[in-house]
Amino acid sequence: MGSPLQWVAAAYSGRPQITMPYGLGDTTDLTNALSVLKLAGLRAVVESHDTIRLADGRRARFPTLTQRPRDEDPTDAQLLLLAPRTVTATQIALAEQTATVLLVDVDRRRVWIDGRQTLGTKERWKDAAPIYVTFAVARMLAVNGATFDGLVRSGLTAGQVDDGLARLGKRVHRTDIGWESRHVGGLVDFAIACYPGPGGVKTRWTSDLPLIEQAERLIEAGCRISGRAISDRPGYPAITKREMPYRVVAFTEQEVDMGALGFEPDTIGFAGTELIRPADPTIFLTAAAAGYTDRTDDIITANTLLRADMRNDDDAASLEEVRSRLQFLADTGYDLRHNLPS
Repeated sequence: MGSPLQWVAAAYSGRPQITMPYGLGDTTDLTNALSVLKLAGLRAVVESHDTIRLADGRRARFPTLTQRPRDEDPTDAQLLLLAPRTVTATQIALAEQTATVLLVDVDRRRVWIDGRQTLGTKERWKDAAPIYVTFAVARMLAVNGATFDGLVRSGLTAGQVDDGLARLGKRVHRTDIGWESRHVGGLVDFAIACYPGPGGVKTRWTSDLPLIEQAERLIEAGCRISGRAISDRPGYPAITKREMPYRVVAFTEQEVDMGALGFEPDTIGFAGTELIRPADPTIFLTAAAAGYTDRTDDIITANTLLRADMRNDDDAASLEEVRSRLQFLADTGYDLRHNLPS
């Protein structure tokens, strides 16, 4: 005996078939969304097949994958209604920056309208700048320590230094000659492993030029290179000379005309160069504090190696070399500061 709904399959197998747009016929359940809106003091009624009307008369239309299923002119709507099953950070940012978005988070009973949240627990968005400054302070203290005034001279404000030292807490302590890591080398591993990354925007580029020449052109344009690409820079002994990586990582503080430098956008994924416009404002600051004009400081270099999306054995070996060198310098620096005969 066949399936009791065998006739449904038979109907679908008929010819000719009608090509239907994806999503046609789906029914949107707004029951819970309307309840959450009511909690927010925004009573609404369903006005049409794709529009609700708020008590103040404004209409909100929810997006559908099909257009004009009723073959009638759409009613003007002042708001775009978003009521997804899972609300993302991108959707929240859109609702907070766009006054015409009505965002309803059913699961957590939150509502955004007119560019602000009107219902629910507000996220405690953390200001990233103090965190980046804290890691900058850690990088500058990790090997040789520094005085408070020395940290200020690097380009930070006194308030930023105060805040950074407070956030580092027991990882640092004050001696009679300045601030340093509480445990020798402790800040080295902390600053490499726990740094959250530079943030910002990354673009991938390709060029017929050798990678070494790509790096040179980027440096001349004001960039700081990072990762294993620095192993061919003169005067940098931390990374053993190995075969150049398939990728150069470069940081920039300003717009770079990559086309004029001989680069083209990479759309395949085998880019020779990654150009990063970091959100972290301290990368160039700590490079300058280390005396570098062509590369990132050693700890950012190590973090670049640690975070490489396709890290190979050479990258891992290079990371260990940079870390070991920093630990050696931290240990030597401590002895020179505290264990020499007076």
